[in-house]
Amino acid sequence: MPQLDTYMYLSQVFWLLVLFTTFYILILNNILPNISRILKLRRKRLSSEDSPLLSEESKLVTAETSDLLETPLKYSTSFLSKVRTSSSRWLDLSLEEANQKTFLDLNQGYLKNIGELKGQSLLITNIIKQK
Repeated sequence: MPQLDTYMYLSQVFWLLVLFTTFYILILNNILPNISRILKLRRKRLSSEDSPLLSEESKLVTAETSDLLETPLKYSTSFLSKVRTSSSRWLDLSLEEANQKTFLDLNQGYLKNIGELKGQSLLITNIIKQK
């Protein structure tokens, strides 16, 4: 295995140092100055919040955002209200229909069966008493 070979250590250490120093110099000279410049510019813009240009821009952005969010909110509220009323109406009609058709027939059949069972039990008790 070449990575465990002791004769290769010096070469690996050398190339590690070369790549690390190159990367370090690249970051130090190019990337860090750009980041610091951006941060300074942001701090400067935030500190000058009193400027009328930024306050007008923030008011404009806030107004546009509220307008953009207000109309869908109204539409969704009205849609949900319509869905709630229509589903409530459908549920009431379904319950009324079930009570009139299905449950009425079931109740009549149930009462008929109970009546027949009661009549049969009376006949049986009368026959037992006669004996």
